[in-house]
Amino acid sequence: MKILVLGDIHGRTVWKDIFEKENPDKVIFLGDYLHSRENISREDQIENLKLILDLKDAHSENVILCRGNHDLCCLGYYWAATGDRDPRLIKMMQPLADKFLKLSQWVHIENNIIFSHAGVSTTWMEEVAGIKYPEVINDLPLSEIFGFWPSKMSDYYGISPTQPPTWIRPQTLLDNMPKGYAQVVGH
Repeated sequence: MKILVLGDIHGRTVWKDIFEKENPDKVIFLGDYLHSRENISREDQIENLKLILDLKDAHSENVILCRGNHDLCCLGYYWAATGDRDPRLIKMMQPLADKFLKLSQWVHIENNIIFSHAGVSTTWMEEVAGIKYPEVINDLPLSEIFGFWPSKMSDYYGISPTQPPTWIRPQTLLDNMPKGYAQVVGH
């Protein structure tokens, strides 16, 4: 099975060319669909996200959409605010919010590989989310535990092992990964 993994789109459309060229059996997006740093208009970013959501609709089993920190920020959650919070982009995202949340997930696990935006730490699972296994992360409700400061136990920079799968940093993951899993992250 050929799996294409795409990290941090941030409004870019290059994913379409890669998808067409590679013709994968499955494609996994690792989140951060919005918040361009390349002067891509808000309208173009939203249109690009609509295309990604349409792709998921058309190929529900073979297209996986993970959520990233910028996606949560663009959904308007106060606990997910990034330094570049964009009220206009948040307003434009509102009509897509339900569809995005319905079609996206926190993690995707396949053959003991965890795909997520930033990674899953054992400390976050046990101390913040109250779970023992990463397989149940997608069953957790949308809440502050997926924010930058879950339960006020962590830091803005992502170096605390209490950070969620949308924000933790790679150097922290190295010492705090669930045993028996490899991880593929974007961020």
